[in-house]
Amino acid sequence: MADITVAGLIGPAQSDELVHFTGKGGSFTAGVPDDVRRMTPSERLDAMLGSRLLRGFPPFGDTRACVCFSESPPDHLAHLITMRGFSPWGIAITRNQMLNAGGGSVAYVTTAVRERFVNAGLGHWAVRTDTDSSWMHEREWRLPLNPGVAGARLGALAAILIGDPTWRPSLVGTGQWINGATGEPCQPGEDPFCRESEDFPELWRESVIWVWDKNSQRVVRHPPGTLC
Repeated sequence: MADITVAGLIGPAQSDELVHFTGKGGSFTAGVPDDVRRMTPSERLDAMLGSRLLRGFPPFGDTRACVCFSESPPDHLAHLITMRGFSPWGIAITRNQMLNAGGGSVAYVTTAVRERFVNAGLGHWAVRTDTDSSWMHEREWRLPLNPGVAGARLGALAAILIGDPTWRPSLVGTGQWINGATGEPCQPGEDPFCRESEDFPELWRESVIWVWDKNSQRVVRHPPGTLC
């Protein structure tokens, strides 16, 4: 798929990297299943990296399932984590990736204006602002999902965000079989020591890793493959 050129320059209050957090303060929307609710933020990230599937659910006030991201330059990322209850676990993609996939930024509008979005079948693109609805700090972008689709398939990532420098994702099967005693390639069933080899998920091995440093309130960026 060809890249879309984002119109205009990205200024210091903006970010080309959009972050999907796997945990934040507040309640879940009604459509989130119990298995997802029970997971910790790191467990949700682990499942995401292993399956390459980013599951989506209807946001508050709408029925269209979406995957939600926050536009977070460094200072705002620190604000969300330290002041707004977001957990330092998740993934980041670029604006172009979001736009190419059919997503975009939401509109923060009054209740009356949002009703016009809803009436047009576009309620998932608008967030209501009022005294009881203050969400502009999320700087939200959404990727709507087609009906019946569980989530977005993950390709290359701009980064993976983790909150513990010692954390590593669960190993996954590589599709290759080796003799556990000798390390030589083998075929399943040809001897009792033949097993599928395991490695870190491809996304982990090929992505930049952001490690949240709570002391400096910044992320430390590690090149792909250096935390394997």
